[in-house]
Amino acid sequence: MRKGDAIELKKMSVQEYIMFEESSDIRHEYFNGQLIPMPGTTTYHNLICQNIIIALRLLLKGKGIDYRVFMENVKVQITNKKDYTYPDVFLTFDKRDFDKTYILEHPSIIFEVSSPSTKVYDKTDKFIRFRKIPSLRHYIVVNSEKVDIEVFTKVGKEWVSENYSNKNDFLELSVIKIKLPITDIYAEVL
Repeated sequence: MRKGDAIELKKMSVQEYIMFEESSDIRHEYFNGQLIPMPGTTTYHNLICQNIIIALRLLLKGKGIDYRVFMENVKVQITNKKDYTYPDVFLTFDKRDFDKTYILEHPSIIFEVSSPSTKVYDKTDKFIRFRKIPSLRHYIVVNSEKVDIEVFTKVGKEWVSENYSNKNDFLELSVIKIKLPITDIYAEVL
């Protein structure tokens, strides 16, 4: 089953979903009462996620920015409380998220590491859902098989995108005023 395919079960309430998810062997997104299974990942996917977190922590160290960074197993609630997802990597600067242990609501930057089977979903349906999060400023889709990154940045009320395909470039993340080296993202991968 591909990412984005809903499980054919009776619709679940949010409370049923949260209880089900706590005991499930696999992760599921939740959208309007339906479960969307999250497939396992590749070693490249996992390394890229780790690389992003390490690079962000190093670049933010000593900048006086209070933030939290999370990877894959922390859930984000999209504004309508009927939509929950597991971003691959995300940062929050909102103190309302700092004391929460299970579901966060105010990410500023989200990274999705895509594969050929998830690329379209990550850039369309998932991005449409994420755009509903008022705090989100950057949505970044990283290809796990080649240097190919698309950065969506919220400018006013509009989203603009920029593509990167040169390993020697830097992603400019204006919300935290850093330049993330693409070589750091793909270290030990490509």
